[in-house]
Amino acid sequence: AAASPAAASPAAASPAAGGSQAPTSVDVLALAEGHLLRELLPLAERLAYDDSHREAEAATAIAAQLCAVLPASRLKRPLAWSAAVLRREAHLSTAVRKAFLATHLRLERASGTHRAGSLSVAKELHHLLGDNLKDEEPGERPEKLEMLEEGSANSVSATLLEAVEVELGELSQAYAHLSRVGEAARRPEADDKEAERAADALERALCDRYTQVVSVLRLLLKSQIEGSPAQGLLKLCTALFKQLDAVFKGVMAVDKGKKGASKRLEALLSHVCGETGVTLAMYGLLSFSTSSEDTAARVVREAKLVPALVFALEKFEATVVKLSKTSERDLLRFMKRTTARDFKIQAEEVANAIRRKEDKAEKEKEKEKGKGKKRKAAATPKGKGKKGKKKKKGGGS
Repeated sequence: AAASPAAASPAAASPAAGGSQAPTSVDVLALAEGHLLRELLPLAERLAYDDSHREAEAATAIAAQLCAVLPASRLKRPLAWSAAVLRREAHLSTAVRKAFLATHLRLERASGTHRAGSLSVAKELHHLLGDNLKDEEPGERPEKLEMLEEGSANSVSATLLEAVEVELGELSQAYAHLSRVGEAARRPEADDKEAERAADALERALCDRYTQVVSVLRLLLKSQIEGSPAQGLLKLCTALFKQLDAVFKGVMAVDKGKKGASKRLEALLSHVCGETGVTLAMYGLLSFSTSSEDTAARVVREAKLVPALVFALEKFEATVVKLSKTSERDLLRFMKRTTARDFKIQAEEVANAIRRKEDKAEKEKEKEKGKGKKRKAAATPKGKGKKGKKKKKGGGS
């Protein structure tokens, strides 16, 4: 590509090199995009369909690394390819499914497009896993992402949770930037209108992205998700409430909270704590966890997660209540606060279940120990004990 006259720019010619032309940054990016589309991505797909799953994972990982250095303008076609792959049915290993899904979510995030892919995946996983409160027959697949299947849906959900975790990290950084812009806008020498427009645009983008994350978490919380993905989901909910607590505390820091929350933040609060919000869905997941067959084992794993989740939720709610009082705007109408009291009951049930499990394990251990002694005594013939062996040994000497 560097030697091709059609690919090189005349402005890039180097007199010191005797008239030879060096590739420009545009040429390099075009070459990388072409290599990605014509070679790496088709190779990964072909290897996956040929049951060369480890090689397919390696090719996908290399493609993901290349995508990470390409600008957003160069990722539209790779994103379209990954979206098409998710809609094709294939008999693949769970690891390859997770690799393809991770690549798609990473491309979507890097391309700067509206993050509809994560919401589509969440809808499909909720359909495959089933609702944890409604026992109903599954209907037509909502998004028709044929690469996702029921048998591996629970495991694949961990990949979506990893993408949400990255998104929350970026949102935390975005809010820190918004705080700096807001402080600059409140300075006396600042251009009020220009600063307000910048802060308004940042807040709008921040609320849109938080709403997207909340929608994804809500669908997963309503699903029959189990094991380590369920634990990861609870951790993400804890992180979400901590971040939202910081956001609403930031509102209180401006004019001592008298201005109150904006309409966008009120809408976000409704998405989080309203009738169809995250908090009610979270209650459903905890109820599902404590009513499943492996309740005891799950309770032990989630014993530390649930109290931390309750604390983060109630701290966030306390901040909202305080802001509602200082601004004299009724924010409580967006919240269904009975959920928090239900969580307290669940936390007590967690502690009781742990104690019951420990008591049961101790009794079984003592019972098994007693049976072992009886079997040992029954299996030892008369005269063949330790005393008999000593006599035999002494007589021989």
